[in-house]
Amino acid sequence: MGSVPCFRCMTPSLPQDEESGHMKVDINPIAEPDPPSEQFMNIETKANTTTGYIKRVTTKKRMTIKVDKGNFVRVKANNFFDEYELKEKLGEGSFGTVYKVIQRKTNYIRAVKAIKKKYIEKNEFLNEIELLKTVDHPNIIKIFDCYYDKTFYYLIEEYCSGGDLFDYIQKEHFFTEKKAAIIFRQLLSAINHLHKKNIIHRDLKPENIVFIKTKNRDIFIKIIDFGASIAFKGNFLKEELGTIYYMAPEVFMNNYKEKSDIWSCGIILYTMLCGHPPFMGSDEKSIKSKILHSKLTFPTKDFKNVSSEAKDFIKDLLNYDPNNRPSAEEALNKAWLKQDNNNSDIDLNQEIVANLSKFRTTLGLQKLTISFLANQVSVNEEIKRLKEEFDKFDTNKDGEISKDELIQCLEKIYPYQEARERAEKIFKEIDFNNDGCINFSEFLTANFKKDKLLSEKTLQKTFNLLDLDGNGFITIDELKESMPVEITSKKEWRELMKEVDKDNDNQMSFEEFKEMMQKLLVN
Repeated sequence: MGSVPCFRCMTPSLPQDEESGHMKVDINPIAEPDPPSEQFMNIETKANTTTGYIKRVTTKKRMTIKVDKGNFVRVKANNFFDEYELKEKLGEGSFGTVYKVIQRKTNYIRAVKAIKKKYIEKNEFLNEIELLKTVDHPNIIKIFDCYYDKTFYYLIEEYCSGGDLFDYIQKEHFFTEKKAAIIFRQLLSAINHLHKKNIIHRDLKPENIVFIKTKNRDIFIKIIDFGASIAFKGNFLKEELGTIYYMAPEVFMNNYKEKSDIWSCGIILYTMLCGHPPFMGSDEKSIKSKILHSKLTFPTKDFKNVSSEAKDFIKDLLNYDPNNRPSAEEALNKAWLKQDNNNSDIDLNQEIVANLSKFRTTLGLQKLTISFLANQVSVNEEIKRLKEEFDKFDTNKDGEISKDELIQCLEKIYPYQEARERAEKIFKEIDFNNDGCINFSEFLTANFKKDKLLSEKTLQKTFNLLDLDGNGFITIDELKESMPVEITSKKEWRELMKEVDKDNDNQMSFEEFKEMMQKLLVN
């Protein structure tokens, strides 16, 4: 069984009907926008009781802009090689290859999955993109761009520099329980997020769990490869799909839901702790038979140093009855996962609370740009640090902070009424996509170290990305193409540009751009 670091052999063409769960999308999809957000002058009438005159006071209401980080990912017919420089090969599968690439305008390091079009249906490729656009979790791979030409589809993703879990197991043979628990807290947190979004991965295995290198050598993982994933609506799935060693019994019975992912996690953990999966055979038929009919065992020679708590946890994950198998959220609360968890019952970081309370974008373009910028910049140490802080608020570990969760956390510091008021203000400023929760990207944007995020070097790179024709100015048309938000009126785009366009030439220079963004340093 070979390792494929960042590439899964593509699955057969999947059905595209209503029951398949696949999102129906067209090439170069541009979603029909909702009605544009209202921007209007608020007319307040005041009577002067002394003179009898009526005074009309006109105040401008801030434009409400809905910002969704998924909107920054577009499918483009541009020449991929014009925008990225190809570097070394990272992995290869039957239908395509993964390379390290450098974005020419910014020198950011990315990875590209180049997939031969003759081996994959258009909707299969677009399904993976659409699913990844809906998720927002630090332990799930992030996509940046998508391209296509006559021969290939190109999916631009985060560059994961630390190798995959399969390679690590082969090299080290097994993990300590402490390391395994750290990985599994991250893994199950990501899976919980997927399942809350009604997404099943369907191909969880060590090859699809990769490590990110950090300066302090902390363990930081990402789940990759969503080519087999599907959006489900509560109905049972029938398609027998996955990698044989990690497939749940109910998948072979063509009657499964999201808990098939939990079974896969149990197989992965068993393999991590002893070096091999529990059900092995000489071919797929014998492996399938053992999964369906053999009893789970823990051979003494392989598990003599493994705790009973770890074995009990594996038994829970590998319960043959999916109804008795824990959900991802329930698994996260098991005793074995809580060992050495430094985040348990720790007080809130006052600096984080202050950042959330003080964050404010006074200009519409600021809000758009800071979201775009935070989505493009990957500082792994910063992301890992903020994920640990995010988890203190995200009490049910679904990858989102609800208003109730925020209020409950703020009540540790403030009286109930003040906690409610602060939560309302925080949501008004930070819930960029107005979906009633704070996702990780929104939390990240409010808490990134602004002196780094808004440095001249980083701002220049961001400006270059928005300056599509490279002429040194950002036009309204370039903003519309780079930041596809719910603004369709040219008048509204002109209003946004007027906020920063001091010389009224309907375009933005780098100096105007920098001045706009660096106002956030003093807000």
